[in-house]
Amino acid sequence: MADVFISYAREDRSKAEHIAGGLSQMGLEAFWDGEIPPGQTWADYIEGKLDQCKAVIVLWSAQSTKSQWVREEARMGREKCKLIPVMLDGSQPPFGFGEVQAADLSQWNGDYTRVEWTRFAQAVHTAALGAAARPQPQPQPQAAFATQQAATSSGWRGQQQAQLNAIAQLAPLTYVQKCLRMYVDGRGRARRSEYWWWGLFYVIVLLIAMALDMLLGDTGYDGAPINPMITGAAWLALAAPGVSVTARRLHDIGQSGWLAAGVVGISVVGMAASTEIPMVGELASFASAIAAIAVGVIPSAAGANQYGPNPKAA
Repeated sequence: MADVFISYAREDRSKAEHIAGGLSQMGLEAFWDGEIPPGQTWADYIEGKLDQCKAVIVLWSAQSTKSQWVREEARMGREKCKLIPVMLDGSQPPFGFGEVQAADLSQWNGDYTRVEWTRFAQAVHTAALGAAARPQPQPQPQAAFATQQAATSSGWRGQQQAQLNAIAQLAPLTYVQKCLRMYVDGRGRARRSEYWWWGLFYVIVLLIAMALDMLLGDTGYDGAPINPMITGAAWLALAAPGVSVTARRLHDIGQSGWLAAGVVGISVVGMAASTEIPMVGELASFASAIAAIAVGVIPSAAGANQYGPNPKAA
């Protein structure tokens, strides 16, 4: 079930995708691709998504204000008290939609550390946690806002850092839930805490699976299970989220997430060669372990990079 529904005009698709990516890095699932599955009507499918989500983001632009589909989705979101309007290019919302204060991203350059993004993301995060959407105070004129921003830049930085830290300082169980939720989604960045808590969870699950195999199946002379069916099933089930969090950890240190495939490949080679060529299997397993540890100990790249904001701080 998506946390956020994003309504937009086809011409604004790239901006909608970028906004969805930023929300995904906060752990929020966004529905933004309006492809209707075969056999379903637009009304039934979209209404179902709107009922399930906790916030409806409408991206107002010169194109979307003329779209009857965007207006209808905005109306449905407003009636369900979930509407969070956004101005992409300064275009005012259509008549009847101006009572809910819109977030102004018309000057936003796509940087997830900018103040305008932080204020918008904080409002979405609050709505997704269950708080009712409500009108916000009218913004100050642009010139006055620029003066206030310059005078209180340190205060904004403090608010931004506090928000990002609140999102990043997650409990261990929440880290694991996030990894399972982003099952095959390697977008964004993952801090070291998320990576290591997932690793601990992975080891615990495999140990339990091995114990069940030993308890329920036959074992060899060394005590190891002969047919580790449960262990194999557990490994396969956790392989995808493991690759995903490794890719996001690589993003966090400024490296390509595709390197995660190399780490997994070395591990698979080690497992395959362990019975036929023990020395090769041991070397591959050792190299895989060293690579996994290295990925987990390298500090986060300072500030934002091409994969998103620093998950530890602004």
